[in-house]
Order: sequence, then structure tokens, then C-alpha cells
Amino acid sequence: MVVLVRCTDDTVTVAQGSKLSKLIKDGLVKSFLRSGVWVEAVNYRQEITRRPSPSSDSRCTAFVSCF
Repeated sequence: MVVLVRCTDDTVTVAQGSKLSKLIKDGLVKSFLRSGVWVEAVNYRQEITRRPSPSSDSRCTAFVSCF
């Protein structure tokens, strides 16, 4: 999916939606178009959804040392 973005020099171009967060973090995008409305990048927080790990999963830690 592509989105319209407004760069810091006020030019408008397209960018891959999957790269939008990185472009904002790198300071290359000032705002982007979502649902017909320009969203300012400084106010944008992408919702991160993570799958909680089941409590029944065991976790192991291994330490390796070399002498």
C-alpha cells in the first residue's frame, strides 16, 4: 500500500505504507494523508499490537563462555 506524504521541503510524493514509521523517525516526512486528512507526523503514534505470549510457554536462557 502506498500513502501520500508531505516531505520537510513541502513537496508531496508517495511512500510505502510499511516504511512510513521509519521515514517519520528519520525526519523525512512532515505529514501524511490518511482518510482524506493530513496527519502531522509529530502527533502520529503508530499503534503497536503484540501477541501476548501464553504463560504455559517455557523460556530458556543459555550462557556460553569461552576461556
